[in-house]
Amino acid sequence: MAEVKKINVGPALTVPLALAQRGGQMANSGLEKMAVSEKFTKVRSHPALEKITNRADMLWTLLGLVLIFHGAQFKNLFLCTQVIVVFCFERVKGSVVSLYSDVKTAQDKMKEDTSDESKADAKAEAKPDNKHAQKRKDAAVSSKPSAQQNEEDAAATKKLLKVLDSDKITAAVFELFVAYMACHMVMQEGLGKVVVVTHALVKAFKEKLVVFLEFSGHEDMESWTDLLVTFVLYTFFGGMAVVMPSLAFALTLASCGAKLAAENGFRVAEAMGKNPEGITTESTKGLAVLCGLTAFGALWQFWALMADSGMAWYFRVLYLPAYMAEGVVSIF
Repeated sequence: MAEVKKINVGPALTVPLALAQRGGQMANSGLEKMAVSEKFTKVRSHPALEKITNRADMLWTLLGLVLIFHGAQFKNLFLCTQVIVVFCFERVKGSVVSLYSDVKTAQDKMKEDTSDESKADAKAEAKPDNKHAQKRKDAAVSSKPSAQQNEEDAAATKKLLKVLDSDKITAAVFELFVAYMACHMVMQEGLGKVVVVTHALVKAFKEKLVVFLEFSGHEDMESWTDLLVTFVLYTFFGGMAVVMPSLAFALTLASCGAKLAAENGFRVAEAMGKNPEGITTESTKGLAVLCGLTAFGALWQFWALMADSGMAWYFRVLYLPAYMAEGVVSIF
């Protein structure tokens, strides 16, 4: 039986590999000229950033209030954030960090090899009859890369790719694609949104509800009673998300915003000396405040969703970064 004749496409990869090598060199030299790492270090140690970090509780409180009053205006941004934080962040972070570590290791190894080759070339260039060194020098001077230079650049790229683990690259790309697909699905007003809203509501209400429940005589079945409570909550909020999606989404916004505003707001008040009793969301008064904010936010957001109301222009200016992010996310 005659063998199938194969097409040799190896030479077609030389130019892309060479371009990748030269592109990487240009990017590295550009980053070194701009001193990106030094500037980033200066930004991280800037006093203004330290002040913002010290006032994180106040910023989270403001974010909670924004969700309570205008969360419906950033529907897609909120849903995508919930999907990424709850379902995708750890998986994407693990794969990307692992890939980044491999890339750094490969780059360090390439730098070591390059320095060794540079030392060898420096010794070789001392001899006037070294034709190979002269050719490399002429190729570097030439504005248009020669075929030999392309071969050398392609070989350098192949050396780097051999060091990298292709499975980690595939895993990182796959996790990013899954995160994108999850965000895309949850914005389509279908099953994805129902799942995200239901999970957020169950998580928000369960941790406060279990405080009031006691299964007397069944203490030895705590795991099963916990599962029963979870099942009841998923059934209730899942039905709400299907039958009354606007109310369920408004309640999700309100619960998330109320939790941020109450928990961080109490800490801000305590730091200012206006919370002498040390009220938290675990106490009776704190829980009452949390429930009040949740109820108010749910009614306010439900009315905004049903009336399809927008924001005044001054609020759009105030929320300009978030408003632009909402527009970009909505495109995809």
